[in-house]
Amino acid sequence: MPSHKASYDAPPPNIYRDEPDNDHAETASMASAVLLDDIESFPDEELPAYSDTPSEAPSSVPTSLTLARSTDRRDPFISEICPIEDLPFSTRDSTCSDYRTNYPSYSTEYDTLRNMITSQGGFPPGYMVVIQGEHTETSRQGNKESKNKIVDFYFKIEMSRLLVPAGHVWGVTRGKLEFLPDNKRGFRGTILPSLKPTVNDLEESDYLTSWCKKYVADKARIKSFTLKREIRNHDIKKLEQLIRSALSEANYRGHVHIKFPTNHDSVVVYSPGTINNMRMTTWIRWVFYLSFLWIITWPLLFFLTSRYDVVKSVWYYASKPPGDEMGREPTVVSEVDWFFRWESAIKRAALARIRCDDSVIDEEYRRATLAADQRGQEISRNPQPAPSTGNAFADGAFNLLDQGLRVAQGFSEQRGWGYDC
Repeated sequence: MPSHKASYDAPPPNIYRDEPDNDHAETASMASAVLLDDIESFPDEELPAYSDTPSEAPSSVPTSLTLARSTDRRDPFISEICPIEDLPFSTRDSTCSDYRTNYPSYSTEYDTLRNMITSQGGFPPGYMVVIQGEHTETSRQGNKESKNKIVDFYFKIEMSRLLVPAGHVWGVTRGKLEFLPDNKRGFRGTILPSLKPTVNDLEESDYLTSWCKKYVADKARIKSFTLKREIRNHDIKKLEQLIRSALSEANYRGHVHIKFPTNHDSVVVYSPGTINNMRMTTWIRWVFYLSFLWIITWPLLFFLTSRYDVVKSVWYYASKPPGDEMGREPTVVSEVDWFFRWESAIKRAALARIRCDDSVIDEEYRRATLAADQRGQEISRNPQPAPSTGNAFADGAFNLLDQGLRVAQGFSEQRGWGYDC
């Protein structure tokens, strides 16, 4: 496969960190989801204003890459998410977290490896929030008691857009790369973490090119080069509290689980060879797992592999970490503004008992729920009078029935739903 030659500017020596700030996969239209038009009103939703204007994309763009273009430059939520490019000779784990390739040119041509790292560094990791509610139902039959967990709702919302700054072209604009600093132990083509070699020992000022050259020149038969993706400065604790408060306002009384999973966390380049081919073959890996041979082979592979874990692609949700609010600027939108944008959709998705195992609720669904809110507010402002039959007794019965239904609805709302039972 021919390599894509590209000009490459030397990056500044950024700070590399071992631990991410956050513990961190699919899109589909949810236009057909239940919208619960019979709910009279929801809290008014204030949408955040967007004023950033992305710059034009570079004129030289690989023809094999489909770019995400926004039809409305003021709103980054309208632009489509560009999927990360597949690599040749690659496999992945079951969670789509780690991708592995043993494409020979990555281990024999430093410029091919460098261009791949640069391109892959231009894609953020997949990021979403997963919201699940469940309760336990207890059934008794004679002296036996059984408990079953019932999932009341399960849905996901894509959040990768919140990591992409204005003007960024997915896979073309270079992401922020950070390199292993001289004063931190790490895998620098070594079997164990080491302080040597340092970037000062390398010949070129372009750190990525230097590390790629060193990897290609390494005579080790079993070696690997890893690019990691990391998300920083997202206040997931605050956002989780806000989501829980919205579900509480929807009178949900079950058990709520909120997670912020990621995918495409790393790309590992393995040198071609029999051992690395075997470690990348899924069925062989399972044989070793199920037979417990991994207890023997894992230590052997660890001590036979020269590892290069020297570069990260870092994506910032905000300019500063949570807690340091002075001058903290979000890349796209703050946690609070994002919540206000999605609050009503989250409530309606829970009340509709939505189950989205293989898809996400998207902007189309959010706009549909917003329209349903507006219809509900119109109905609440202009309630329909009880029907009149001209018969005083029948009219009184209709009024009494209407009052009874309102009392029952108010009691149900006060009691809530989703209890363990």
